[in-house]
Amino acid sequence: MSGEPTLSDRQERILHALCREYIVSGRPIASSSLSRMLGLRWSSATIRAELVALELCGLVVQPHHSAGRLPSAAGLDRYIRGLPVAAAPPPTLQRAVDRSLAEVVHGSEDMRAAARVLSELVGCVAVTFVGEARRGEMRRLDLLAMQGSSALVTLTLDDGSVSTQLVRLDSRLLERADAAAIGGLEARLRELCVGKTLDEARRFLRRRLAEEEARFDRWLGESLRVGLWLCTAASLDPLWLQVAGQRMLAHAPLAGGDALAHILGLLEDYHQLAEVLCQLLPAAETPRAEVRVGGSLAPLLVGEGGGVSPGMSLVGCRLPAGADRERTGAVALIGPDRMDYEAVIPLVEYAAQALASRTCA
Repeated sequence: MSGEPTLSDRQERILHALCREYIVSGRPIASSSLSRMLGLRWSSATIRAELVALELCGLVVQPHHSAGRLPSAAGLDRYIRGLPVAAAPPPTLQRAVDRSLAEVVHGSEDMRAAARVLSELVGCVAVTFVGEARRGEMRRLDLLAMQGSSALVTLTLDDGSVSTQLVRLDSRLLERADAAAIGGLEARLRELCVGKTLDEARRFLRRRLAEEEARFDRWLGESLRVGLWLCTAASLDPLWLQVAGQRMLAHAPLAGGDALAHILGLLEDYHQLAEVLCQLLPAAETPRAEVRVGGSLAPLLVGEGGGVSPGMSLVGCRLPAGADRERTGAVALIGPDRMDYEAVIPLVEYAAQALASRTCA
C-alpha cells in the first residue's frame, strides 16, 4: 500500500505477536508479556523501544501512560495482510457449510440456514445475499442534498425502472459548498453516467478514478466516487438476503449507542445493507476475502454523529459471477476486530464459492 511505513524484521515480528495476543486476550499487551509469553528473544527494554517506533508509525496505540499497547486499525490491517494464505477451511467446516446450502436453489428463505451456520461457527453477524444484475442504460440522474452529508440520488433506466439511493458526500467538501457547487456535482454525475449501462459506467468510472488519484479537482473526484457507488448499488434487483446473529452485536466493543443503532438499522434495511457491502467488497473473478477494520468501515459504522467504532471488523467476499453474469452477491461476517482471521478468511471464501455454485450457475 502506498504511504505504508517500512518496518524492520524485528518490528514486523513484534507487531505480529502483539496483534495475535490481542486477538486472544483482548487486553493491552505489555512489553514484558511479549518477551516472556510469546518467546521473543529480545529484552523488554528493546521491545519497548520498538513499540514506541510502531506507535509513531500509527500501528499501535497506548490507552494511557501506564498501560500496555493495543494494535491500531492500521496495525491490525497490516497483520491481516501478512497472514499466510490458507487453501481451505477444515473439512468439518466445509461439510457444515455444504449441508446448510444443500437446499439452496433461489430465494432468501433457502439461504437462512447458511447464514445461521456461519454465524454460529464464527460467533459474528453473518450476511448472505444474491441479487439479479440490472442491465439497463441510465437515462436520467437527479441529486438532492439533504441534512448533514446525506444526499438522495434517483437513477432512471431506459426500461422505466427507478432506483433511489441514499449516499454520503464528503463532509469536508460540503463545509465550503453552496447550491451552485451541489448543482455542479449533479451535472458532473450526469455527464459521467447518463447514456451508459451500469457495467459501462462502472468500468469508465474506475478508470477515471485511477487517473484522478492525485485529486487536484476534489469535486471531480467526489463525482467519480459517488458515480461508481451508484452504479454498483443500482445493479441489484430483486434482492435475496439473510442476516443471522444480530444478538451478538450486544457484546461487540462498539464506540457508543449511536454506532450500534446505525448498524442495527442497516441490518433491517436489506437493500441498503447489500449496497454498502458492494461498496466495501470489490468484485473479482475468483472469490477473495476482503477485510475491513475500524475507519475503513465508515459506510457501515458511521452514524449521523459521524463516529466510527474502531473495535469492529468485516470479513467479506463477493460471489464470483455465473456464466451468464446476471447475478451477484456476497458472504460477509461482521463482528469484533478480534476475529480469528486465519480461520475466518478461508471459511468466508469457501462459503462464497459454495453459494455461487448453487445460485449463479
